[in-house]
Amino acid sequence: IIVGKILTTHGIKGYMTIKSFTKIPSDIFKYTLYIKNDKNITDIKIEDHNFLPKKTIMKVEGIDSIEDSQKYIGLDLLVPKADLPKTEPNEYYWYELIGSSVINSHNEQLGEITDIFISGDNDILVVKKKHSSNKIFIPFLKDTIMSFKDNILTVRWDNEV
Repeated sequence: IIVGKILTTHGIKGYMTIKSFTKIPSDIFKYTLYIKNDKNITDIKIEDHNFLPKKTIMKVEGIDSIEDSQKYIGLDLLVPKADLPKTEPNEYYWYELIGSSVINSHNEQLGEITDIFISGDNDILVVKKKHSSNKIFIPFLKDTIMSFKDNILTVRWDNEV
């Protein structure tokens, strides 16, 4: 499961700036992290990490220069599903929602969840209809979400597309 992404290099000693997709950004370092490079999945050992005012950086064992770290820019940080904590009823990981169909309370097809992002205190679902560039941004809130069953998310939302 993707839990983060390597964004860019940081300094000349092999540090990299990352984006954590975990609810609490520091939780990403509680797991054994893996990367997928050229179809191979390998674990990485985090030597050091730090939280700066506007970014998170990490140092991977064996990557000691800016040239070494450049090869990793854009790669996803992965964790095996089995390593993730179990969810409570009506709690979902993003990977469980992405790709699901979305319908409203009138049984109208709104599209498919293509992405999710955090905005303020809540998550936002990005819903896109096939063969359309229009997107609907639906807040993932108790008032908006009615049910999620069999990869179909039912929401209280008028069809705006």
